[in-house]
Amino acid sequence: MITYSLILILSCGGETTPTPASAPLTPKPPAKVTAAAAAGALKAERRPEDGWGAIFWRQATAWKVGGGSVVVGPREASQVRTSGEALTCDGVASKGAPKNGAIALPEGAKVPTVVATPAIQAHRVERAAWRLDEVLPPRGRFASKVTSNSPSLQRGVEVGSVTKTRRHGAPPFLIATGVRSCAGVVAFTDLKAEKTLAYDSISSSCEPLRVLPAQDYDGDGKREFAVFSDERVVIYRVDEGPGLLSMTRLSDFACKVTN
Repeated sequence: MITYSLILILSCGGETTPTPASAPLTPKPPAKVTAAAAAGALKAERRPEDGWGAIFWRQATAWKVGGGSVVVGPREASQVRTSGEALTCDGVASKGAPKNGAIALPEGAKVPTVVATPAIQAHRVERAAWRLDEVLPPRGRFASKVTSNSPSLQRGVEVGSVTKTRRHGAPPFLIATGVRSCAGVVAFTDLKAEKTLAYDSISSSCEPLRVLPAQDYDGDGKREFAVFSDERVVIYRVDEGPGLLSMTRLSDFACKVTN
């Protein structure tokens, strides 16, 4: 009887190891887009291309991961100097990076003149949110169905950027980004945001995504653009041709913010 009591005491006593909190799961992208406005939309291809790099900002320091010495942001580009060992995000500390610098161009690329994009009207931002909603994973069963009065907050989608992009011999198009429930997406739409032309899903993206405007950054005759946040940088190439508009993912960088 004494032995049995000791077993019970030992089995119930002692400290328990807490179960670590798991990160929120990103909903799976829809297997098939069924919205009429996205009929025929092209999903981005994946063709990894070496040489590109990313910038992650931590406490006012720009940490460069890969790439050459030219760093580009939404409004300007500049050449940077690096020093020290690779530490944060496996990147090296860089001086001279432009404000909100996001990508590092391949080695040997020249400093480009970044062209500012025009402002987008509120009603087009709202329609862009509808298009993003159609290619994002569906809302959870407990998610609010109430639509916000803000054009950039529609159907649970938080719109990060909507930029107008001109084309040679073809109508302009919009590049729009949005997130919902830690699932991100970037999409090409027509100028009125009434039809989705191409898109790509960006998993594990809980923060708003901004767009680095499309431009020929590396001098190869084709335009590139980037989608970025504090924790993510994804670089794409714009594929253009007669009756063709799609995107190709070139590089993908991630670096979690730690407290």
